[in-house]
Amino acid sequence: MPINVYTVANHLEEEGWKLLSTTYKNLTTELEMECPEGHKQLQTYGNWRKHPICEQCMAGDPYKIKKNKVPAKTADTQRILALDAATNITGFAIFDDGALVNYGVYKTNAELDATARINEVKKWLQAAIQNWEPDFIGLENIQLQAYNRNNYQVETYRVLANLQGVLVDTLFEACIDYDLAYSATWRNYCNVGDDKGRENKKKAAQEKVKLWYNQNCTQDEADAICIGKYFVSKLKNNKSSWGEDI
Repeated sequence: MPINVYTVANHLEEEGWKLLSTTYKNLTTELEMECPEGHKQLQTYGNWRKHPICEQCMAGDPYKIKKNKVPAKTADTQRILALDAATNITGFAIFDDGALVNYGVYKTNAELDATARINEVKKWLQAAIQNWEPDFIGLENIQLQAYNRNNYQVETYRVLANLQGVLVDTLFEACIDYDLAYSATWRNYCNVGDDKGRENKKKAAQEKVKLWYNQNCTQDEADAICIGKYFVSKLKNNKSSWGEDI
């Protein structure tokens, strides 16, 4: 069935949006639309159909963010800790009631072997749980990355699998609710998954954080913030199924 202004308007209405434009040309033509919260914006129908999100709704208050200073948690605060975990540099972000309040990285001793670095990350996570008291922790799930088409980074995957197992066991023992999301899932939610190449995707995440919070952050920090954004949304929408199966 051909797409026209009426089919576009009906599709937007099904998601709680409104089409303000009265004409439609094609998927790449910018249309004026209004999100469920009343924010007016210009988007192409093609982009909206893939990523029906409002950048203004995604934006946060940059004045609440105190980098490297975690605010005291009150009894009625719901705190989410998001992790872009790795054995060298782990990015983290803290959200209180959906608002970003802190972010940063934890670096292990690069001179240690993989097993010792994993142990360092575990101890850091145990201290973070004790000091920051998160109610939920969201992690990026691991996946086998293709390299030069036929070559796979099996050793890297093995190390990350060992790290993920240790972190998940740590959270299980600490009785902390947690879940995992593949990078394609949180990138799709944050609209940073269209550019090809790992570096382009990481730069896109940094640009999103700059747009949302006016913060200049590292790639690891930006990924952690985007991971947190994804899990904040999932909690807010009371989804019963978190992330993906391992």
